[in-house]
Amino acid sequence: MKIKDILSKDITSEQKLALGQVLNLSIPELILNKEQELTDKNYKKYKKIDKKLKKGLPIQYILKKSYFYDAEYYVNKNVLIPRPETEILVEKTHNLIKKEFKNQKLNILDIGTGSGVIAIALYNLNNNYNITATDISKTALKVAKKNQKIHNTSIKFINTDLYKGINDKFDIIISNPPYIKDNSNKVEKKVKENEPLLALYGGKEGLDYYEKILKNIKTILNKKHLIAFEIGENQGEKIRKIVNNYLPNDKVLVEKDYNGFDRYVFIKGSKLDE
Repeated sequence: MKIKDILSKDITSEQKLALGQVLNLSIPELILNKEQELTDKNYKKYKKIDKKLKKGLPIQYILKKSYFYDAEYYVNKNVLIPRPETEILVEKTHNLIKKEFKNQKLNILDIGTGSGVIAIALYNLNNNYNITATDISKTALKVAKKNQKIHNTSIKFINTDLYKGINDKFDIIISNPPYIKDNSNKVEKKVKENEPLLALYGGKEGLDYYEKILKNIKTILNKKHLIAFEIGENQGEKIRKIVNNYLPNDKVLVEKDYNGFDRYVFIKGSKLDE
């Protein structure tokens, strides 16, 4: 069987990724090499992956890898699959840091790090950052530490609930916490059945973790600071109210994603420029 025989079956993008993985070819290379014959061994490998795909397993968990900010990361069922929206969180945060803090050496805390992609991406953007990353899940931290080895970064990973037990002070706090409402019917079946629920659901209104993070955050903040959150659609103004309760002198910016939904909140300490 040739590559073109499989491609002619109108297969999904995930099936193309699976075929490319087996043959060590990108999707464009599959088309360029469509006359290539598959060995029996490679065809069996492809069919094995395809069988798992048809059962509803995400391709990232099958292949044990995903991509984030132009880099490859190890993932498994203990961590969320990285999303493009979170890449934008990293980019926007990094740009704000450059603007507001210039070339200062900064202490950064990533709360709920999961696979570690946010912390590692920030480190790779500027290895002058001193980054600490926390997660309540020991199995998630195993994934993060594996990614640390892959990317050769120097991040302090800590197993704790949010920032419990941490006595350091931070200039930057970044987090993509669970923000889906507990009773939401908008979660895809594939996500609900495969990704860790602990990392998805954030209480009745999806706001529990923002409240928990902000409640005592002054204890770990330097006076000049920036807090960056990824949030759920239409949560911006509700989170603004939570911020005003705990950090009334800070400036709050709510920004939207490419679909026009609330997606990011940036909280600036009183000394940062507007």
